[in-house]
Parts: sequence; structure tokens; C-alpha cells
Amino acid sequence: SKKYLYTVGAVVTLLVLSFNIYGNYHAKQVKVREYNVSINKSVKDVKQLKIALISDFHLGYSVGHEMMEKMTEKINNENVDLVFIAGDIYDNSVKTVDDMEKCKKALASIKSNYGVYATFGNHDIDEKLFQGFSVQSDHDGYRDSEMEKNLVDSGIRILDDDVIKILDNSINIIGRKDSERTGLGKAQRESIDKLMENVDASKPTIVLEHEPRDLEYIGNLGVDLHLAGHTHAGQFFPLTIGTSIMWKNDYGQKVFNGMTSIVTSGIGVYGPNLRVLTNSEVSIVNIDFKD
Repeated sequence: SKKYLYTVGAVVTLLVLSFNIYGNYHAKQVKVREYNVSINKSVKDVKQLKIALISDFHLGYSVGHEMMEKMTEKINNENVDLVFIAGDIYDNSVKTVDDMEKCKKALASIKSNYGVYATFGNHDIDEKLFQGFSVQSDHDGYRDSEMEKNLVDSGIRILDDDVIKILDNSINIIGRKDSERTGLGKAQRESIDKLMENVDASKPTIVLEHEPRDLEYIGNLGVDLHLAGHTHAGQFFPLTIGTSIMWKNDYGQKVFNGMTSIVTSGIGVYGPNLRVLTNSEVSIVNIDFKD
């Protein structure tokens, strides 16, 4: 009957509107999620370390300086020792960012005791977009030099297949290029085995990269903590189901061969400016070092 069809149509329309209105509002609310990790290796004069893990800003059409300011406020309220940014800082273009100077100011305001470190992701590369989605997928493309310059100007150190040591060489940090798109044309990233050649695995070792790949293999190499983003935890239902099938750890905390993997849902959005059943978040990782 027409009455039945009109009723169903009205209900479906109301549900679609509610989904979009709520999802758009919720995407702009930055939450804090906390994790606790024990590493059975000692660090001289340091028993605990507090880390902020953030990722997937997707600065561009949907995300700008307001989200960066909210994120920075959340981080600074936590009084962290280290900040790690796990890629996809841009949404395929620098030119679409509304007021990059304000974004840089917000990023430069991040406070930490031992620095802010970042790796790039698969969207930190110039590509054409339509309605928020890539329409020119170029795996051999190049990154706009402004993408790196903006981070450096904000006091952020980029780890691009680099191994560094902090706290008097007592903690190893490995920052990797993205596994899909290095932003350097056909250049491939270095293997994790090669990077580990310069690492004393008897000391706490942290790997930062965009995608949570090969977690079991990396865990076998003596890495203690793996930090990543990329998945957005699905961003909105029903994609939240798909990511849990695709990734061994699509969100949260899991252990692989003694290594703790933590995947954050990120700050921004990809495609539609919506989040349903996931949060835009800052992940706080509390590490206890034990002999």
C-alpha cells in the first residue's frame, strides 16, 4: 500500500539523516584512549615512559587547524614523554589544507619531554581527489616537498627508514617508510631485517610505521612495541567489520610473539566526514620497564 511505502521511506530517510548528522558531529570530537604495556628490559634511571600515539590527520578538505588544536590540547593535558605520529598527515594534497600556518602553529605547540617523531603514510603523496577519495592512485608518485617542510618547521623529526637512540642510547626507535607508497617514486623501503642490523635488541625497541603489517614476523626480531594507524578502526559501520577481517590487529592492543602492537583509530577521516562506532582519538601508551 502507499501508506506502507511512505512510512518505510520516511523511516529510511530519517535513519540516513541521523547517521550523517551524528557521524559528522562525532568525527569532530577527539577522545583519549589509554593503554598499559610492560617491557621486560631495563632503562637506566627510567622506570616508566608515557607516549602519545596519533595518526591519520588527513589534513585537507575535511580536517584543518581546529582538529589539530583539539588534538594538541588533549596531548598537552597528558604531560607525555614522547609523541609519535604514524602517517597519513595529509589527505593527498597540501593545497587543500585550510590555513596551513594555523595547523603548523598547533603542531609546534605539542609538548613532550623527549621530542615528536613522525613517519609518512600512503596518503602523504600528491594525488587527485574527488569527494574525498583518490581518483588517481599512483604507487610510484612523489611527495610534495612542502609536506615535509611543514613538519620540520613545526619541530617534528621525520623518521624515514631511520634508526635512532634516545635517553643516552638506552631506547631504540625505528621509523619506517610506508609499505605501499614511499613518496619517492619507484624507491622501495628498507627491510625490517636490514634496519634491525643496527639495533641492540637487548634494549627496549619501538617500531613506528603507518600500516600494522607483518606483526608476527617483526615480533620475532626482538621488537618490544609496534605503533601504527592506517585502519581508522573502520571509521564507520559496516566498514568496522571489514577491517577486523583484513588486519590481524585493526585497532587496539594485541601481542604477537612477545611484542605489543597498538593501532590507533586516528584523528581525521578518509572520504566522507563521518565516524560511527569509532572515535577520533589520541592514544596514550604507559610503558613500565622491568628487569
